Amino acid sequence: MQNLRRVGPEALDTYLRSYGASASPMLDRVCAQKDAHTSLLYWHTDQGAALVDARRTKRPILSLRLLGRLDEELSCANSRFFRKLLYPDTQINRVLREQFVLHWESVRPVPIVTIDFGGGRRVERTLTGNSAHLVLDWRARPVDVLPGLFDRETFLVLLAQAQVYAKADRGDLAHLHRDALRPVLPPVAPSRAFAASRIAPTKHTMEAPLLRAVQVEADADTRENLTLHDRVHEAFAAGAEWAGIPGLVEWIYAELFAMPLGDPALGLDIPDPFPIRATA
Repeated sequence: MQNLRRVGPEALDTYLRSYGASASPMLDRVCAQKDAHTSLLYWHTDQGAALVDARRTKRPILSLRLLGRLDEELSCANSRFFRKLLYPDTQINRVLREQFVLHWESVRPVPIVTIDFGGGRRVERTLTGNSAHLVLDWRARPVDVLPGLFDRETFLVLLAQAQVYAKADRGDLAHLHRDALRPVLPPVAPSRAFAASRIAPTKHTMEAPLLRAVQVEADADTRENLTLHDRVHEAFAAGAEWAGIPGLVEWIYAELFAMPLGDPALGLDIPDPFPIRATA
């Protein structure tokens, strides 16, 4: 599979012709994504290779920066949501496949907490984590950042907007970001999964609470992250300069997510609000 990866994005078509699209660890390795059968997207893990592909196709790069790895189950919460609900969405999937070169890079391991229930029973979960989609034009110039999680409708709007930014020259880019500080976004509609679950009443009774919870979480994150995206607009509108892409990533995590990558505890080592007090 490593030799197949060296072929580039065409490796996915080669694999599918030979083995099909069923869930497989081999398919995950070809795509560099956990559960790759759900979306069948090819991800570069080398930025240089992604840039070569972008120059060849004249497509912008959508570069996911995350805690943990996209090809492992326990990556950060945002990236798991992308992998399970956004990337497989039919419309989003088509946009990603046909209009972007995809790349991901881990910025550091994701914090993992182990819950010990005793008797040898343990559960591992990620403690926190955030991720961002950087948008780079085919010359590897940053043109936008999509911080954190968005609902599908908003994500589609932002991807279309990013396409416009990727075609703009530097002077126009600042004006476009300035104009976008008052975006007109579509109203949030009930998720298609929730609507589909209403078809079968019994199935709906079982699934509705979970789907509502996912929708509420996505809606809340969307509102919060649109506020963070306004700060991205402000930075680009002001002509902000970072020390290359690594400097931009540092800025995202430190200033937007309040999770400085240089902090060993990622800003999580706050005092316990309910300290245990010794008793006499």
